[in-house]
Amino acid sequence: MEPKYFDIHAHLNFKDYDADREAVITRCREQGVLVNNVGTSLQKSEEVVALAEAHDHLYATVGVHPTEWTEGFSEVKLRELAQHRKTIAIGECGMDYFRITSESEKSKQKELFEKHIALAEEMGKPLMLHIRDSREALGAAYLDVLEILKVHSQVRAHAHFFAASWEVAEQFLERGITLSFTGVITFARSYDEVIKNMPLEMLMAETDAPFVAPVPYRGKRAEPFHVREVVAQLAVIRGLREEELRRAVLDNARRGFAIPA
Repeated sequence: MEPKYFDIHAHLNFKDYDADREAVITRCREQGVLVNNVGTSLQKSEEVVALAEAHDHLYATVGVHPTEWTEGFSEVKLRELAQHRKTIAIGECGMDYFRITSESEKSKQKELFEKHIALAEEMGKPLMLHIRDSREALGAAYLDVLEILKVHSQVRAHAHFFAASWEVAEQFLERGITLSFTGVITFARSYDEVIKNMPLEMLMAETDAPFVAPVPYRGKRAEPFHVREVVAQLAVIRGLREEELRRAVLDNARRGFAIPA
């Protein structure tokens, strides 16, 4: 398969694909789409590694989602999964304040995040960051993640589904954290300023499938090949030829996650 796109964040192991998972994976191959499936718990991390083992064009990220801290964190098991040859990142991890109910829960999320950071440092692999603000305090979760990462200057990181302001984005970019965007950019304009202003070499594309399908698939289940629509819209926003943008974000993803050309 000649890779044309890299969907750097998807969840093909989710139940949404139980009826036709292999057909979806075949479509990805036919469309030249590499896919990084991201674990959200220990069990789902096992699932994404198994998918990556079975398919050359699939990769895995392993970790426990910040809102799943009650599910537990087995350092032994996660280290085993992190060592797999197709595991390219640790996560998705970070801070999620959208439905947080107490400072105790925030503390638990931080503790879980720091365990992921330690594993990423040990494995020499980047973090896949999940960050979500509350409606009342936009930017707070992003700034807290930056504060935590200050004492871990060597660990690399990528912020998936970036949704903060340009002022916050500048701080992430200065820290060397790459950013990616989903199909939301095909029907919302609030991301345009960051996409226009950020360095091209720090930009990646994703679907977060099965969520947030882009136009013209909005309202349906997202699939990784929909990353084509994300790339096309990134090109429009940046004022670049689509082929130029496509090559750039593919190269960025390969470089950021150490995927051989």
